[in-house]
Amino acid sequence: MPSTPAGFVPPNFAALATVRCNAWMGERAASAPLGSLRDQWTLSRAALRADQALLPPPPVPAQQWQDPEIGWGVILPDAADLTDDQRRTGSDAPEPIRALLAERPASKVLRYRTDTDALNTLRDYTTCTDITFATAPIGVAAGAIPDYLLIVGSPRDIPWTLQFKLNQVRKVGRLDLDDTGLANYVHALIDNWKGSTTDYSSPVIWAVNHGGDITPLMRDAVAAPLYDLYHQDTDLHATAFIDGTNVHATKALLVAALKTSRPSVVVTTSHGNTSPLNDTDEMRRQLGLLVDADRSIIEPNELLNQWQPDGAIWFAQACCSAGAQRPSIYSNLFDTSTDTGRVLDGVSAVGAVTSPLPAALLGAARPLRAFIGHVEPTFEWTLWFPPTEAQLTDWVCRLMYNEVCRGAPVGLGMANARLYTAVGTLLLQHTQALETHAVAPDPQARRSALDLALYDKVTAYDRACTVLLGDPTVAIPTPAN
Repeated sequence: MPSTPAGFVPPNFAALATVRCNAWMGERAASAPLGSLRDQWTLSRAALRADQALLPPPPVPAQQWQDPEIGWGVILPDAADLTDDQRRTGSDAPEPIRALLAERPASKVLRYRTDTDALNTLRDYTTCTDITFATAPIGVAAGAIPDYLLIVGSPRDIPWTLQFKLNQVRKVGRLDLDDTGLANYVHALIDNWKGSTTDYSSPVIWAVNHGGDITPLMRDAVAAPLYDLYHQDTDLHATAFIDGTNVHATKALLVAALKTSRPSVVVTTSHGNTSPLNDTDEMRRQLGLLVDADRSIIEPNELLNQWQPDGAIWFAQACCSAGAQRPSIYSNLFDTSTDTGRVLDGVSAVGAVTSPLPAALLGAARPLRAFIGHVEPTFEWTLWFPPTEAQLTDWVCRLMYNEVCRGAPVGLGMANARLYTAVGTLLLQHTQALETHAVAPDPQARRSALDLALYDKVTAYDRACTVLLGDPTVAIPTPAN
């Protein structure tokens, strides 16, 4: 107990006949003796009558997805041959998803319907209503949409564009796996990767640098800043950086680092494969696979034969690392006679697919927790702003360090990193630039406005096409937990 200072005289307010107040009553200043309930007021937690309203309760923390005010749910495709009970309960879903719904009984089942796609709604068969997801309240109550959503199905059945739009207002992941892979993933999810041997202190960063193309920029804008953050953090003291500027970043080095480090976080920057352009089936099989310093494609089994993801989270800055769609969102941006135009046409011919690398890693015997990558090719403009040469990748550092490495649910981390926040602003800037173009006084001003509109649109679409594969509630264990 602290000692009482010498000369201290305890207060005795009972001796005060009145207590003066600085309120003016029009004729005199207010004053009064302390009231008969002064002690009750002093001892109460709030200076309010028991029947008097309090302030609104504090919001439920966003990471508490189990709370009905936040909520988790699945989005399944609809079909004409389903019964109303199946539509409402999800009993037509693959067995692992039924098990997951049973494990999360407060969850909500929503349906994607092709006939309401243009309305931007999801069907809730519990109430037989179509909910406009852009403005719906958050939660599992009637008329609400959970904050955490897991799309179950191929982008052929539930298109990437739905995920792009939902990403702006919710925390969304997707599972597009075969039966074995889905069972592996959901089993690990329910058990929270029990027995995982990943090492928090040992992230692996692998950055290819071919020189003369986009790979040095990806290394400088994504891999190097992340390494600087990890390297300065004593909890991440064993970070391995396979830096293509200083070493030959081969697949052998990547596999060796994964096997030795057993990382809980993996970050890669490289080209993603979009060949052979003359063989659509083979390109579909190899789409988005990482390309190493020798320009060799890394097949998923080359990783999984020597290493198991075991609950890691992987971020891949690479063309089509997450998938592709038809038509390409960038159709007509490049002439079809150019290399990039041919790539866009070739990728579009593959159709709406999830790329093989994340599918293999998420469906492995000891699966990945989550994979973050791109649908469509990516461009250098989205990594830096040419007029000022400012890098635009702060969100990657926020996501993969400040959020993922503190154990945040990965869907929440993507929201907190402001990955999607910029999309609306960029599209508003695009509209403003078009308005400027329409009234510009001379050809040079019109050209400048149109170029800025182009930049804003490409950058907005690139961010919108960055997606999460896996459940949005997953988080890596940290030393604190």
